[in-house]
Amino acid sequence: MNVFLVVVFCLAFPFMWIATVTDKRSYDLAVKLREIIAEILQSLTEWEDRKLSVIKMLAFNGYAPNLQNKLGLIRGYLIIRIVTKLPRKKKIIAACALLPEFYKCIWNDPPELRSRAEGLAIELKKLLK
Repeated sequence: MNVFLVVVFCLAFPFMWIATVTDKRSYDLAVKLREIIAEILQSLTEWEDRKLSVIKMLAFNGYAPNLQNKLGLIRGYLIIRIVTKLPRKKKIIAACALLPEFYKCIWNDPPELRSRAEGLAIELKKLLK
């Protein structure tokens, strides 16, 4: 009888821990965060192919605060990150620091900033994958 209780407790404990650390709202925010990251990666690819529209170019200005806000609202990020296949928190924060600089480089678009923007695009792709 005691073995049965130990087995049930060992199986139930991780599920109860996950339920207390995370919630449905955090999972929904993590899914939205993953969608924003996918949109950023798609926009980076379009920019490299020189097919990025002005509206998407302007969206780069708002991505960093949006990512940081969603990141701050997610409870139990470590567990949710594994479930939703998100990058590490440090990588997202580092990408948030690079996004405004990338926006300035692509918005002004002088030839000397093009190489800097290409380097930032490569770095952003590494951080967000």
